[in-house]
Parts: sequence; C-alpha cells; structure tokens
Amino acid sequence: MRSLPIKVRLYISFLCLVAFALATFSYLSLPKNVIVLLELLIFTFAILLADLYPIALPTQGNAEVTVSCAFKTAAAILYGPPIAIVATFLGTLMAEFAMRRTWYKALFNASEMTLTSASIAAVYQWLSDGNPMPFHSLRNAGAVCGMVLTYVAVNVGLVTIVVSLITGETYWHVWKTNFRDSAWNNLTIIPLGAVIAQLWMYQPWSVFALVLPMIVVRKSFQYIGEMRRQTRQALIRMADAIDQRDPNTYQHSQRVEAFAAAIAREMGLPVEDVEVIRLAARLHDLGKIGMSNTLLFKPGRFTEEERREFQRHPVIGAELVRSFRLFREGYDLILHHHERYDGKGYPDGLAGEDIPLGSRILAVADSFDAMTSQRVYREPFTLEQAIQELRNNRGTQFDPDVVDAFIRVLERRNGLRTLPLPRERYQEMPT
Repeated sequence: MRSLPIKVRLYISFLCLVAFALATFSYLSLPKNVIVLLELLIFTFAILLADLYPIALPTQGNAEVTVSCAFKTAAAILYGPPIAIVATFLGTLMAEFAMRRTWYKALFNASEMTLTSASIAAVYQWLSDGNPMPFHSLRNAGAVCGMVLTYVAVNVGLVTIVVSLITGETYWHVWKTNFRDSAWNNLTIIPLGAVIAQLWMYQPWSVFALVLPMIVVRKSFQYIGEMRRQTRQALIRMADAIDQRDPNTYQHSQRVEAFAAAIAREMGLPVEDVEVIRLAARLHDLGKIGMSNTLLFKPGRFTEEERREFQRHPVIGAELVRSFRLFREGYDLILHHHERYDGKGYPDGLAGEDIPLGSRILAVADSFDAMTSQRVYREPFTLEQAIQELRNNRGTQFDPDVVDAFIRVLERRNGLRTLPLPRERYQEMPT
C-alpha cells in the first residue's frame, strides 16, 4: 500500500474504517437466534460464490464487476440494513482473500460494497411502505427504482474515485471509458435482486429458477468487456500491420503516439484529451491499409493521380475508426491530421483554429518522425535540423503553439533520450 499515492491511501483507509464500524454495529444489533444466523449464512455464501467469478473491465485501474449485488439487494429488501451489511462485508471479504487479492485491494472492495449495500438497504427501508414484498405497491416499486439510482451513484462513484486517484484521469473520463457501456447491465442487477426477494418470500427454493438469468447477466458483462478489448486490439494491430509491411516504417505509429502524447501533456490538455490524441496517433495511418505497396513505398514523386489516391488515406482511416463507437472521438483528429495551418493541406483545406487541436498535434508529431527517419533519397535529419525545420514551417504548415510546445519537450528531454525512439531511423511513407 505504500506504493500508492497518499490521497489513495487516505481514501481507502477512510472507507475501511466506516465499513468496519457499520459491519460491527450491524452484527451487534442482530438477534442471536438460529433463523437469523442461517439467513445471514445463506446470503453470505451466495455473495461469496458470485464474487469468486468477477468480470474485469477494460480499464487502467483494473476495475471489476460481479452479479453479487443481486443477492445484496435481496438481503436488503428482505431483512433490512443489518443482515445486508454483515453478509456483504463477510461474503465480499472472504471472496477477495480466496482469490488472493492484495490485502488493501481486498479491504477496499469489501468496504465499498458494504457502503453500497448499506445505502441501498437504507433507501429501500426509507421509501417502501413497510411491506418487504418489493412489488406489493407502486411505492415499493418506486423504492426499488431508488435502489437502482443509489447503487449507480454509490458503487460506481466509489470505484470511479479510486480509479481516478490511481490513474490521474478525471472522474468523468474514468466513468465514460469504463462504466458508460455497462450502465444498462448495472441497471438490471437491482431489479433482479428484487425478483429474488419476491421469490424467496413465496418459496425459497424457487430462487433456483433464476440461475440461468443470473448466468446470462454475468455473460453480458463479460461480453461487453471482451468486445471493448478485442475492438481496441484489432484496430491497433491493423495500424501496426501497416508499419510492418515494410521494415523501414516499423514502429512509426508507436513513435508518433509517444510524440503526440508528450506534446498534448506539455500543452496542459486534460488527461482524457491526451488519451484521445494518443490513440488517434496510434491509428492515424489506418487508412493506408488498403493501398498497394507500389504506391506506399514509391521512392520518387507521385503523379497527380497517385497523389489524389494517396491523399484519401485520412478519409479512409477516419471512416474505419467511426465504424467503432469506442473510437469515434478520434474521427476528426485522424481525418484532418494532414491539414496545414495555412489552409493548403488535405482533405478539406482547413486552416488555423478550424483544424482540431488534436489534428494539429498529430501533424507536428507525424512530420517530425518523417524528418528523422531514413528515406531512400536522403539521410534522416539530425535533431537540430528537424527542430529548425519545425521553426521554418511555424505558422505555415504547423500551428505555432504546437511547435513551441514540442520544441520545449525536445530541449528539456535532451535529444529525446527519454522518449521511446529507437536508434534506427526508418523510411516514412510519402506525405
């Protein structure tokens, strides 16, 4: 835990103290009889079993989701806060340690889920008409809706905060990239828990009829995470395949990605904007995947027809990216990364501030790598020559502010020694 920033340690410690206090007080308030202890044992075991099979979200903070909240919801509706809190705390904590989690991660997960269970149980108790049947009245149905909103606010909120603190990304960016696409799945968990509670009151064994729906819900979570991971990997592999078609272009996209991210950070852009620019840089040449090697690696000048064909690649790449909703934010950046600040670029001849800032950053990063790469008709530029070329084209081809930011990065990093730029300089595709 010492490796974590102090604000993360304080946040986790605070949640643990509150959750432990709630669990202790709740246990002490429970009647000590066989029926109550049996009910507590059943729901603790159900939560433990569900938590042993988490689904990882595609997030830098390694967030996960499970379907165990359905059982926590049922306990909250049937028995109120005390059993819901104790069952959640014990079940989650045992599952975490059974999976050999790092101790502070186990405590955080148990604590945030305990606070979530306490919140949804209190909301139902406050909003319901006193009858434990969740569909007994419109008021109780409204209480279930209140549980849904509370679950999303508390559970997603607590997890988003810790991921934001660990990664340095904004709260909104973490939520958007990790929980937005699973929101509808989250909304199904509480109603499913209400159905479990309803069946439990009718006949406890009838709950087994929900085994298949529970598996389907879990699978839907899993498919969302897998879809996002596989989509991202597929597009990146396509971009890398372009570089690998010729050893002279190998790792071009990776270098442009590193340069563009460094420029964006130097310009003080929000973390979420840096991430969009970084990914767009990695995919900026995606549109070249359908072009012939003869065109891409032609050593001399293009004919007019060849030039028009080549200049289609930003449009093709942008359209490919737009086909995947997870990457649509990079559409404009890829489409316009060959625009010039003076309006003489392509495909739309945009100028100045009309060009998206991310595209202006990509233009500088892409051109710098082209200048410092080997070509069949010239040697690579030295660092000093490349910087001078950027200065010479400041205000014409390139945005002056972007050029200034990149030069500051280059000068401060003493010749790019800390940037992931290989010693070899490779041939870049014509621009």
